[in-house]
Amino acid sequence: MLTSLKASSFLWIILFRLRRTMFVVAVYVLLICWLDNEFQLETLKFPVGLITVFGTVVSLLITFRTNSSYSRWWEARILWGAIVNDSRSWTRQLLSLTKNADRETIQKMSWRQIAWCFALSRSLRKQDAFQDLDSLIEPDELATYRKVLNVPNAILRRQAEDLRELHQAGHLETYSFIELERTLVRLTNHMGGCERIKNTPFPVSYSLMVHLAVYIFVVMLPFGLVDTPPLALAALSISIAFAFLTIESVAIFLQDPFSGSASDTPTLALSRTIEINLRQMLEEADVPDVMQPVNGQLD
Repeated sequence: MLTSLKASSFLWIILFRLRRTMFVVAVYVLLICWLDNEFQLETLKFPVGLITVFGTVVSLLITFRTNSSYSRWWEARILWGAIVNDSRSWTRQLLSLTKNADRETIQKMSWRQIAWCFALSRSLRKQDAFQDLDSLIEPDELATYRKVLNVPNAILRRQAEDLRELHQAGHLETYSFIELERTLVRLTNHMGGCERIKNTPFPVSYSLMVHLAVYIFVVMLPFGLVDTPPLALAALSISIAFAFLTIESVAIFLQDPFSGSASDTPTLALSRTIEINLRQMLEEADVPDVMQPVNGQLD
């Protein structure tokens, strides 16, 4: 049910985005139909072979772009899946590997991991990284993060400092300390992977080339069908143009999986899942509810 709702929401967003473009395309195609009916434009007919070859080239360009965009989206989902797993591992290791450690310290480091997930999610979406952190991090510590540019990175650094203190106090054996440090390294790598996707824009020149090729094909298409009945000319031209423009729009949405759109990786929902899992591992009574979709979309 959720998948169908999300697909429906995404479809309406695509239709809304293309409404003006499709209106212009429809007016253009209907104009060609009228001119063909009045002045017999068969003499201006483009060879079907030319239209077919050019359409095939445009299809390949759009396919390559869609595959590239999907690869970025899928990599983002894999990275956040790894964040979920390593966040669970972090708390599990703290609970099982520390010796005689203060329960409050373990809870503080686990809550800080939850805060890291929310801060990373907000940062990737260019939102306020400190939202949702007041109940997870002490005010004095939170104030130190307001002085830095990369809040999630500062949180990981504080985790490393507390980890070193646990080791120096004898609460962690050397092997256990190394294992927890490896978890921090993996979390850092996941964060870097997400930031790479967010901060590496899709090549503008390639996007412009594909966009221009699609519109040239849309303009040429009616002239390849002028020998068909006006109704068929209009229906085929508008339908094919809509298909090409829709696929291109889908590729544009997928290329940034942290933009807050319907096609996004639901990083806030995943962060809430991590919070629920970690609080239950700590055997806390106050556990938040699972984040519910709004209009079929999870944040």
